[in-house]
Amino acid sequence: MGYDLRPMSANDVDPVLLALREEITAADRDLLAAFIRRLQAAVKIRGHKTDRGYDLIDPEREQELLEEWRRANDGAISDEALLELFEAVLRLSKREAGR
Repeated sequence: MGYDLRPMSANDVDPVLLALREEITAADRDLLAAFIRRLQAAVKIRGHKTDRGYDLIDPEREQELLEEWRRANDGAISDEALLELFEAVLRLSKREAGR
């Protein structure tokens, strides 16, 4: 019948741990939704730039965005992690917008 006979671990029934895991799940959903909104805007920008013959890469705008991220960071993550996250988001946005 496919019963799982493994004993339940304390992790499976700890209400605090389960609640914290749900916080992470909710945050992950928010992150994905925010990235999708960002991607939809990036697709529109790419189309607009392409239609008008603009350069697709705007280093000045990317620097402005990074500075906005730095101002928004209240020190919760290190400058190194912030830069790594920013670069990953930018790289993925460019790649996905170009599909």
